[in-house]
Amino acid sequence: MIGSSRVILGLYHGYNANACLLRDGTPMVVVEKERHSRVKHAYGPAPECVQDCLQHAGATIDDVDCVAFCGASDLDTDYAYDCPQPRDEGSSFPANSGTRLLATDCFRETSIRLLDRVLPAVLVEHHVAHGACAFYTSGFRESLVLAFDGLGDFGRSCLILRGERTRLDCLQSVPLRIGLAFRKAGTHLYRMHTGKGFDAAGKLMALAAFGEPRYLAAARLFMDHVDRSSGNREWLLPGLGNLRGGSLSDLDSGPARDFAASLQAVASAATLELLRRHVLPGDNLCLSGGCALNVIITRDLLRELPLAALYVPPCPHDGGLGLGAGLYLHNHVEGRQGGIEDLDPYLGLSDLDDLRANPTPPAWPGEPPRVVLNEVGTDDQVEVAVRLLAQGEAIGWCHGRPEIGPRALGNRSLLADPSPSWMSEHLNRRVKHREWFRPYGLSLREENAARLFGAAACSPYMMRAASLVDPWRNALPAVVHVDGTTRFHTVSQRANPLFWRLLAAFEQATGVPGLLNTSYNLPGEPIAETLGDCLRVFRDSTVAHLFVGNRMLSKC
Repeated sequence: MIGSSRVILGLYHGYNANACLLRDGTPMVVVEKERHSRVKHAYGPAPECVQDCLQHAGATIDDVDCVAFCGASDLDTDYAYDCPQPRDEGSSFPANSGTRLLATDCFRETSIRLLDRVLPAVLVEHHVAHGACAFYTSGFRESLVLAFDGLGDFGRSCLILRGERTRLDCLQSVPLRIGLAFRKAGTHLYRMHTGKGFDAAGKLMALAAFGEPRYLAAARLFMDHVDRSSGNREWLLPGLGNLRGGSLSDLDSGPARDFAASLQAVASAATLELLRRHVLPGDNLCLSGGCALNVIITRDLLRELPLAALYVPPCPHDGGLGLGAGLYLHNHVEGRQGGIEDLDPYLGLSDLDDLRANPTPPAWPGEPPRVVLNEVGTDDQVEVAVRLLAQGEAIGWCHGRPEIGPRALGNRSLLADPSPSWMSEHLNRRVKHREWFRPYGLSLREENAARLFGAAACSPYMMRAASLVDPWRNALPAVVHVDGTTRFHTVSQRANPLFWRLLAAFEQATGVPGLLNTSYNLPGEPIAETLGDCLRVFRDSTVAHLFVGNRMLSKC
């Protein structure tokens, strides 16, 4: 399968550890460690992800030409990967490259020991890999790039870059602590999710819509100095007074909501201020890093900046760093043409469509509930699913290879009718078992975007939020957040023909031009990956109907 192709292994060691295999600059598979361990944001090393990538491609470690490694600041504590010092003093590899990147460098050539092989390698700086993941999958020939998150290599949090064809050059490193502020505010102040700062940041964004920005001075102080805080630090914040850890733990309180709203406002304003110094009229803009998941910041940038287009990849978080490092090596370091016009997000490992060739019923992991299992063809599957959805049922919809990144894009999705006013509360309380204030996304055919949002809008990876126009704002209450915005996902017939057919059939039957779409998983777990994962979610949740491969399972 590999043949004479140039094969690059992208590898990230850290939280959201992952591996990616590229053939001639095209990604073949992305494997996140959390999909193995079933622990969200699982920390590396991840040799099992490397093995899975190679097996998927029908390759061995001997077929790999070069490794693009991200996470160099953790190499000195890493027992799975080793960067030996070059033996030849005349080698082009710098002598100091075996342990750490220099703080001022974007990449450094070295070698790496992996699976009992020593391979040539390039160590790629954290935020450079983020930027590469966005720019080289955007389809843009030129673009400004903003990579920003909680914390990367050597204490960095934000990098401004500019991409042009194969090159991606750094412009400025900025101490913009948005990601870290959201993470610590969510965990330290509100204790939303003990020890899960990544999740708390997203929850804080959702909560912000319920408050008013009454504590702007406090939020600015917190964000400017959050990197100096400890877990038990007391904050003397303007308007809030002496703030201790957990003192705003009551999410129904006005101060908690208002501080969240204030932090969101300060974050949006700081991002705008930074980009106004770099954006030229008609510029394209790529966003990456964990903060690119903040759809309110994205919305504000689209409103305020003179942009031609804005792009966020499906995996802007650390789960996309292996992909970004590999693309950076192929394009920038090696100077090979390989920009991707339209990234296929379904690059996960397990292909549930293989079930169509398996005549035996799937095995249950453990003792199952009483179920009815039917073989269903594509046409019948769509017809039955539409009927159940129109009756107010939430269904599991699992087909093909899983989507990469944190957003469900129709291959590992929980779907429901967005028109009942009670649906959002029902899903939060009875199905997803999550906080009452968290909203849901809307999947719709790309042909309907202009009709629902007032302008042609492309959001193939559910990375944008916008306001529905009348009458749809009132007609689809289950996907409208309290601030009037809807996070949405535009589906093309080419990208996902089966999901597109389901959306079209549901609209024809009900007049509703989209479906509520959220991730198919158990509380506190990542998106389901394998058949076993899908069945376990079905077994242990209140979901009554699951469409997986060519089968339909219904609880009695």
